[in-house]
Amino acid sequence: MQFNVAHLLKGPVGTSEHHELDATFVPIEYSRTDRVWGTLCLTSVNNGVWVSGSLKATAVCTCSRCLKDFPIWVQFDLDEIYRPVVEDVTGTPLAASQDVEPGFTIDEHHHVLDITEAVRQSTIVALPMKPLCRDSCAGLCPECGGNRNEAGCTCQGADIDPRWRVLLGLANLGRA
Repeated sequence: MQFNVAHLLKGPVGTSEHHELDATFVPIEYSRTDRVWGTLCLTSVNNGVWVSGSLKATAVCTCSRCLKDFPIWVQFDLDEIYRPVVEDVTGTPLAASQDVEPGFTIDEHHHVLDITEAVRQSTIVALPMKPLCRDSCAGLCPECGGNRNEAGCTCQGADIDPRWRVLLGLANLGRA
């Protein structure tokens, strides 16, 4: 997911271009994202190129109950500034400013910015903290480790620790 931005860097501040993005690629690490679609706006700003847009991506999550992988799509907004590392006309290296936080850079040889890392980071942030393959997922049996969604297990359940029996009695009193 690369864009040549040489013309934006050489043009006046505020020059922008819009892109409809629908990209399929080798899965990105961790989120296993392999497709991104949406709209992007690349705008020339004083210190680089501002990339903004609303994107959707496919990802693969592992269910927090049954540990099976399942596909999911996430939606996120991209809002990043890419800074050149060389002056676009002369090619001289630009000094890193102390008051500017580190961020994404534009390829110094070809004036190309790559949004893959920004998409990877945004996708990870957009993933659910406790993904479920479905709301009714029964999870794994705590006794035998079998997947309760695939076959019912015959485990009877663990004996209750004798130190907790008094509390079980109190719980039963509340039901009566």
